[in-house]
Amino acid sequence: MACGRVMKRLSDKIALVTGSSSGIGKAVAKCFAKEGATVIITSNSTVNKGMDVVTDIKSTGGNAVYYSADLRHRDNVKSLFQKIKTDFGRLDILVNNAGRTFSYELSSVTEESLKNDLEINYMSAVYCSLEAIKLMKKGGHIINTASIRGFGSACRKGLIGYGGAKAAIMHFTKALANELAPDIYVNAVAPGLVMTEALSKSSPDLIEKWKKSIPIGRFIETDELSEVYLFLATSRIFTGSIIIADGGYTLLEK
Repeated sequence: MACGRVMKRLSDKIALVTGSSSGIGKAVAKCFAKEGATVIITSNSTVNKGMDVVTDIKSTGGNAVYYSADLRHRDNVKSLFQKIKTDFGRLDILVNNAGRTFSYELSSVTEESLKNDLEINYMSAVYCSLEAIKLMKKGGHIINTASIRGFGSACRKGLIGYGGAKAAIMHFTKALANELAPDIYVNAVAPGLVMTEALSKSSPDLIEKWKKSIPIGRFIETDELSEVYLFLATSRIFTGSIIIADGGYTLLEK
């Protein structure tokens, strides 16, 4: 079922979508709001963009609030979830989407660069999940944003930290699902090449090269990807699953 149809599938749900000021997170937040959820938008450095997402959601009759948070540090995460507890009393859905792709030469790898990759792309999800389960009742959902770059067959030069973090996200998803079953469902989405604002800034030649490498012949749109998250947020049979949404890219093992 597409987002926003008459029967709203997330009515009365409270959903936190991290890294939701742009890209995939923004699309997921807007999708969930159309389906009746009250959505908590979070970002760190892009406060104005995050508040714009709230405005967009409210302009179409949805419910959303914005909280700024640097999720790399556990104390900040604890403060965020204390605010959620105070304002809402519970959390039904957590989407761990905060992350960023850093690309650098192997000779440039430092302790600081690896730490940054892991904190943003992995530790933030762990910290948020540990706090979220304290506010979730039976039937809650945690959905992690992984990446095809976390698979060995789809690794790419320059992403030693990012790829490692996303591989860790996939392991964490399965481990946490096993720990929390049958009360809370934990799954992940591993997107391929998605047409986000960041990707659109790449050179036209590179964009065309990437497009030709996708079996379906096009990039994935954030709106259609958001429906995968919606599916997982309403499913009662999936837990510990990694949903690969890549248009067939990993079939080619590039």
